[in-house]
Amino acid sequence: MKKVLVVAGDYDVVQGVRQGLENGDYAVYAALSHGDALHILTHEAFDLVVVDAAMNDRKTGSITLNAVSALSKHPPILIYKHQPNGANYPDPMISSLQSDVLRSAVQRVIPVESESRVQPKHARPPGATGLFWRDEEIQTLFSLSRSLTEVLDLSEVLNRVVEAARHLTNAEEGMILLPETDTDQLYLRAKVGIDSELASNFRVKTHDTIAGHVFSSGQPILLGERGPQKVKTQYFVNSLLYVPIVHKGKVLGVLGVNNKTKHDVFSERHRDLLTNLSSYAAIAIENARMYTQSVRRARELKALVDASQAINASLSPEHTLPAITEQLVRVLNVSYAEIYVRQDNQLRAIARYHQAKWRAGAEPSITLVDRPALRLAIDNRRHAFIASDRHDLPAEIELLNRAGAQAMLFLPILSGDQVTNAIQAYYIDAPEHPPSNDLLQRAARLMQENRLVQPTSGDEGASAQFFKVLDEVNTLLGTDWVEYALVTSDKRALLLLHAHGHAFWLEGAPPSVNLADYPDLVEVLDNRTTINYHIEEDTNTLGRIQLLKLARSRTILGLPLMERGHVRGLVVFGDVEHHHHFSPREVDLARAIVAQAATALENSRLLTDLEKSLNDLKEAQNRLIQTARLTAMGELAAAVAHQINNPLTTIVLDTELLLLKELPGTKNHDVLSAISRAGKRAAGVVRRLLASARPNSTSTPPQPINIVQTVEEILTLVNSYIQRAGILLERRLPDELLPPVMAVPGELDDVWLNLVLNAHDALLGRENPQIRVEVQYESASEQISILVWDNGPGIPDSLMNEIFKPFFTTKPAGEGTGLGLHICRQVVDRVGGTIAVQSTPETGTLFTVKLPVMRSAAP
Repeated sequence: MKKVLVVAGDYDVVQGVRQGLENGDYAVYAALSHGDALHILTHEAFDLVVVDAAMNDRKTGSITLNAVSALSKHPPILIYKHQPNGANYPDPMISSLQSDVLRSAVQRVIPVESESRVQPKHARPPGATGLFWRDEEIQTLFSLSRSLTEVLDLSEVLNRVVEAARHLTNAEEGMILLPETDTDQLYLRAKVGIDSELASNFRVKTHDTIAGHVFSSGQPILLGERGPQKVKTQYFVNSLLYVPIVHKGKVLGVLGVNNKTKHDVFSERHRDLLTNLSSYAAIAIENARMYTQSVRRARELKALVDASQAINASLSPEHTLPAITEQLVRVLNVSYAEIYVRQDNQLRAIARYHQAKWRAGAEPSITLVDRPALRLAIDNRRHAFIASDRHDLPAEIELLNRAGAQAMLFLPILSGDQVTNAIQAYYIDAPEHPPSNDLLQRAARLMQENRLVQPTSGDEGASAQFFKVLDEVNTLLGTDWVEYALVTSDKRALLLLHAHGHAFWLEGAPPSVNLADYPDLVEVLDNRTTINYHIEEDTNTLGRIQLLKLARSRTILGLPLMERGHVRGLVVFGDVEHHHHFSPREVDLARAIVAQAATALENSRLLTDLEKSLNDLKEAQNRLIQTARLTAMGELAAAVAHQINNPLTTIVLDTELLLLKELPGTKNHDVLSAISRAGKRAAGVVRRLLASARPNSTSTPPQPINIVQTVEEILTLVNSYIQRAGILLERRLPDELLPPVMAVPGELDDVWLNLVLNAHDALLGRENPQIRVEVQYESASEQISILVWDNGPGIPDSLMNEIFKPFFTTKPAGEGTGLGLHICRQVVDRVGGTIAVQSTPETGTLFTVKLPVMRSAAP
């Protein structure tokens, strides 16, 4: 007999050679790894070696064919190359394992004179009783055991075992089922011959199933010739053989083979083969698990160190918050992390990071019936930019508010002329202008070109590449995070496939959870307990369910965010792929990284507080300097007032004497009266300046003031000044006598003067400028309202709380003291009234002063 060694990592190649040479003239052996091949060829003699050209050393990448050819003594080599195209190899070479092709090539290399058929050699002599194994079966087990010693990757170990199981039993299908954490199910961990779509969701219960019985009892099961056997719901086979994978008395899983269409049945010899194979598998699986665990712990330690460096690289909140959430996701290897702080009986989000890939069948669904704007964009194959000021789209605005975003971009992705996918890109702060058409086309082209790399399985490399693509889309569009979705064929829904990006809120309206609605979350925060919850858990804790919905995950882990012994908030981790509880080690790892995050957040907050204190100190210093200047100006003004008081007295007295010589109603009488009024008002200003310069002097007591009269006098005073600026001044003053208001004479005049002059300054350079001053009496509340309105540019919302503060001004340096509105508020407060402002950008501003009237004077 001619000894033939097949060097191939693919069991199908070994099987093909065996079947092609199945007669007594050839004894076929197998080397399933690079190392096995070199070891066997060095220590044993063969007549021919068939080498798969695609095989290499998994560790070094060395080509096995070159290594075999380099041996000092090696048998004739027959090269098998599955793909005829590509690199050229010297003859003899074959690209098919069909029996006639294979036999012809082998015959040319090692001619066989006689093709007499003899019985293959066995491990026991033909006369021995009981079951025995063929040499090739022993060789397969020996080769597999050697190959497993060089492999520490669990997936590779399981794949080699299941391939060997199918080969040894000549089965159609092979599988390894392992228990799923925190469930009563076994899931398909490795397979051969089973359809990929079926394998993606292949699970069986550990009770009331054949595989479950093998797992729970630890005993093999062999079934055949009884009709179709049920493996799982709607999955039947003609015959099956399942054996437990046992290590040190503990069942690790189930190794099984099926014949789904063939009617061959498995024998007790097959059972013994698989039992021995499972023993090899158990040791290899445990070794791979220990190796994986040690590698994972080393990675966890490195991840914690890297996370600490990344988190503490900056103290600026704009950099710290995104860094923290990203490291939370990376360290725990989850899909989502969000940080909430507790404020006013609410959990308010301050930062979030998404790197989610939903598996098939578990995608969040978005119904387009409730999203007409998105449906229209799909129908028209055009993008839609939706900002929070689109009051015609209430459903979209509500979703934006819920997401904590001010704008969203919806971009359909075409395949040919059909919309197959779409992206939803979110802006926390709405951009001044939507992205240009060029940017939109580049983003759409990027998604179209990379659609093929969209991962559909557990391919971590493809997932990482696809997230890089989504990151590029975020950069192109200037968005904070992006969601990639599949458009269903009926255009009625979107199925979310991926989400990626950062979000952080330093101000504005972030997403929040009202703790009044979820007492179980209050209990978690108060008792400093942990949330470890998954989607299939039977519980009525509504707070946990709400957090799970917000995270759009299958499992969440929530840990209190501690700061100096006090609970400041909650950190939530989300896993969109698995629905089992986080392990104790994962919880401890999460606690470690959350503690680092809490320290970084506190440091960032302390830095922010320090910067604010420094700014307040600088502002206080500037105010002190300004106050000193005003004090000096006050002293100077008092001196000037004293100097001009005598001339004013002369002007007023001489005017009064001249008035005695003029008849009322004449032009001279009117002019002299105006001079007298202006002189008396100037004298009143001088008296107030002198009074304020004398801190020990007694203040002027309040007197009944005619409000309409004071307003009328101020408007008469500034009328020509306002008209010269081209501003229309409208007066709405009542004709009837209104009840008086108790105030210090002259003080309210300053209020009206400040409000009207501020309106004048705001209208300079505007088209159709208008000022309206109106006085109203409210008898029900016994108040007089004075309204000063202008159609100027308005006051920004960000300044509304600042305008009444002392020394605050928006005017250029040298044009304002910042005391006008502050003095107005002080005067109104002393009278017992109120002053309020309403402003709309580019529409106008309205100041409303309400003053109480004398009760005894009210009609």
